[in-house]
Amino acid sequence: MKRILNLAFIGAFIMAQACAGGSSVSLPVTRTFDCDVLVIGGGPSGIAAAVCAARHGAKTILAERNGCLGGTATSGLVAPFMSSTTPDGKTLLIRGFYEELVDSMIVQGGAIHPLEASIGAFSAYRDRGHHGLTTYDYECLKRTSEQFCKDAGVELLYHLLFVKADTRGGRITAAYFATKAGVWKIKARNYIDCTGDGDLAFSAGAPCIIGDGEGEMQPSSLFFVVRNVDWSAMDAHDEACRKAGDFEGQFYMREILAAREKGEFPMWRQKIALFRNLDGTATVNMAQNDGVDGLDPKQVTEAEITGREQVAYVVKFLRKYVKGCSNCELAYSADQLGVRETRRIDGVYTITAEDVNNSVTYPDPVFCCANHMDIHRKGHVEYVARKSNDPYYVPYRALLPKGVSNLLCAGRCISAERPVMAAIRVIPPCFAMGQAAGTAAALSVKAGVDPAELDGGELAAALKADGVYLP
Repeated sequence: MKRILNLAFIGAFIMAQACAGGSSVSLPVTRTFDCDVLVIGGGPSGIAAAVCAARHGAKTILAERNGCLGGTATSGLVAPFMSSTTPDGKTLLIRGFYEELVDSMIVQGGAIHPLEASIGAFSAYRDRGHHGLTTYDYECLKRTSEQFCKDAGVELLYHLLFVKADTRGGRITAAYFATKAGVWKIKARNYIDCTGDGDLAFSAGAPCIIGDGEGEMQPSSLFFVVRNVDWSAMDAHDEACRKAGDFEGQFYMREILAAREKGEFPMWRQKIALFRNLDGTATVNMAQNDGVDGLDPKQVTEAEITGREQVAYVVKFLRKYVKGCSNCELAYSADQLGVRETRRIDGVYTITAEDVNNSVTYPDPVFCCANHMDIHRKGHVEYVARKSNDPYYVPYRALLPKGVSNLLCAGRCISAERPVMAAIRVIPPCFAMGQAAGTAAALSVKAGVDPAELDGGELAAALKADGVYLP
């Protein structure tokens, strides 16, 4: 008779072992997998990492805690994809896997190409940093990402919660996951942390920085979708305010202040933000919580509950004050909180704000972008000025943590100063980082070397061959 394991016991056992501080863990494992490359986290960076690793010949497993791919782009409703172009929206900088995925969704009627984007309803009527956005359909992204994985030969494993890494001699030897079927163990030659929070890197002993380094983290948001928006009325209001030069009126800033005084808008957002979707609904980014530690489940739980309370206030505000929204109603809210920052690794190289400001060219670039540096704070967004709008680069070394030789990181947990992280944490750069990490992981397996020993020129050549824009 099969042994039935109590998950509560397993969780307690895992935590006891973790707290013991040992580098090796003995767990009641019910199933074991082996692969060349293990990607943990199925968000944008994880999708790209897994598919690109598999395409380059690596036996790849993608482990995801949810029941679909996309992470914040699907379960978090964070849409549209932010800019992947030059600031004027005329030149596509983030290409390769990202453009291929977008093109595939366009064929299905599930996306608008960033070079065809215009300032208006699809950009929430905002100019700054909103050129070259990619409007997409959530379900189309889920389905297309899964098809890409299937076609590449990626083994997808959903409903796996990462809990612990085994390490020996500065190398990860196994990763453990809690499942309803007990604890599963996955062994790989190379590992890629696409958790967003640096969970694998932290568990493996890589040095990490949290938020501003002193505990402060950017606000988190709970996205939601409303239907029955009259976009012709929204467009007319925007046009009238632009002609009058009335920026505050354009985004209903005076109405928000008046509603806040009446207790009708108990949030710190200063402007409305409704992004038109392909089906005519609107994705809304107006429910925000400050000071939430995205690594603390209790705080995240409270923020999600509070966020949904705020959603009700926002919908009432929209119906009462915003032209075109008098008949709008809530369609659905996100399944998970949109967290802007938690951990990021202290890597072999840390990208500095000065690097970005001067558009430094590195010997090992893996992609370039032009996203602006903006740090969200309570009640406002702090923009970090640059000398020019020239594109800047991300080097391969920023994906490599110190102290763990067979690990790469992609997404908002890579090694960068806080303002830089604030720029490249958005979805298109995450896809680009994932492509670089997955390609590097596979090439290093093929060459029989650790990722840090991989020749940067070989990696750049492979990325260029796969459509990545590089100098």
